[in-house]
Amino acid sequence: MIRGRIIYVLALIAIVSSLIISGCVTAPPEAAPTPTATPVTATPMPTPTPSVEVLKSPATAAASKSFEVSWRVNSPEQKNIQHTAVHYGPDSKSEPLTLTSYPSLTTVQSGAIPADFSANITIGKTGIIYFRAHAIIDGTNYWSEEKMITITVPTNVSTTAVQTPTATATTSY
Repeated sequence: MIRGRIIYVLALIAIVSSLIISGCVTAPPEAAPTPTATPVTATPMPTPTPSVEVLKSPATAAASKSFEVSWRVNSPEQKNIQHTAVHYGPDSKSEPLTLTSYPSLTTVQSGAIPADFSANITIGKTGIIYFRAHAIIDGTNYWSEEKMITITVPTNVSTTAVQTPTATATTSY
């Protein structure tokens, strides 16, 4: 009787093993997800906005000597503006900015944009000067990032003329 049960258990193990090996007994397959249609909507491209950026300015300049600052007024469409200038002063300013945030400004320029502009600035004393290029486009103020220039003591270069003696050749025959 024990022998019969052992044979029965072994036969059962053999049958189950062969079924597993042959792949007949597997976990039930998961249901495949049903595909759903996702509507495609067009995302509108962002409309570029006007901007102002400084193109060129020196890191240092000598007091009482002129230096140039150039900037670009960008616009997604061509239009005319009545005000663009560089606003500057001895103190750094953060937004919100107004036309009087900086105590000084270059000559106000006007014209068709997008375009590049430039102005010459002369600062009479040493120190750090902070500035931003600015434009009014359709009644809205646009400012560049704030930049700074270190104004240094002008160096005086003097020259002294040194007379070099000249040699004179004499020949005797």
